[in-house]
Amino acid sequence: MPQISIIVPIYNGEKYINKCLEMIINQKFKDFELIIIDDGSTDNSFNMCNDYAKKDLRIKVISKKNEGTWAARNRGIDESKGKYIIFFDCDDWYEDDLLAEMYQCIESNEVDLVIAGQTNVTVDKNGKTIRIAKVQPKGHFFRTKNDILDNYILLREEEIGDTLWNKIYKSEIIKKYNLKFEKYKRGEDTIFNANYYEHIDKCIVIGKAFYSYIIENSNPVWLKYSENYLNVVSEENDMIVSKLIKWGKYNDDAMEYQSTHFTYRIIEYFYGVAYPKNGLSYKSKCEKVLDIITNEEVEKNLIVSNVNGKFNKLISKLMKSKKIVLILFLIRIKLIHNNIKDHNGL
Repeated sequence: MPQISIIVPIYNGEKYINKCLEMIINQKFKDFELIIIDDGSTDNSFNMCNDYAKKDLRIKVISKKNEGTWAARNRGIDESKGKYIIFFDCDDWYEDDLLAEMYQCIESNEVDLVIAGQTNVTVDKNGKTIRIAKVQPKGHFFRTKNDILDNYILLREEEIGDTLWNKIYKSEIIKKYNLKFEKYKRGEDTIFNANYYEHIDKCIVIGKAFYSYIIENSNPVWLKYSENYLNVVSEENDMIVSKLIKWGKYNDDAMEYQSTHFTYRIIEYFYGVAYPKNGLSYKSKCEKVLDIITNEEVEKNLIVSNVNGKFNKLISKLMKSKKIVLILFLIRIKLIHNNIKDHNGL
């Protein structure tokens, strides 16, 4: 039985595969299995992964119909045989001591979860690095389930609580409680982690970053979501609030954090509305913004929220005063400032 199962979903990732697999193969820690789930790729991804599998018996490649990353990871869990599970994305970068450090920490401290930091690397459409931001958490040792749940909001505030790739999980716990990714448009990682926290007693946070999360400036997150964006973020918000209430942890701090998180997602949505190449008329853009800022749930969360940064604070203030034209104008200026463009330019 391998000590670690690495699960990597791939969909049309041929431009990333060689670098991804080389970084995994060259890890200092060798006792792992690599489970690649090809989620119905239409490029050469499956064949490229198979070529690696022929040379390295630790690599297992599974092809399935396209359903989404959530379903691919679930298939990886079902196929895994390791004592521990780690989730990677194929378009990110990993330090060669990632597995060794995470394994040593979870084994020597006898905990159910190890959480590390990460490095956020923003790149342009050619892969050139534009910006690097290191998420360097403080060290923590939570010794009881209540201690973990008490600090759930702290983990999220430190930007380490929701993501998958900065953690090593116990396979036994995932399988005992049948923890799976659910089909959400957004937030499936957040909800998976919240479900895992419910079933563990010890967790350690280390102040190191081994994983580089790659953010493509030309493909911002707000381009990925559709007409029902409010339903998407509301669904995530409702799930987490219900968890906090269930745990008895929905206090004023938790309420403020969750409302702020929700408001950030709404501001993020405005970028997609203001985007000049989305095919919407100016009238339609105004109507969409009006629908959002007059929504009861949005208004309720906006009152409690406490967003950071001058720009976000200004947009938040304009949302409260229903200044639709100013919101669209300022977001448009921000898009230009951030050099967000499609293949035709802004």
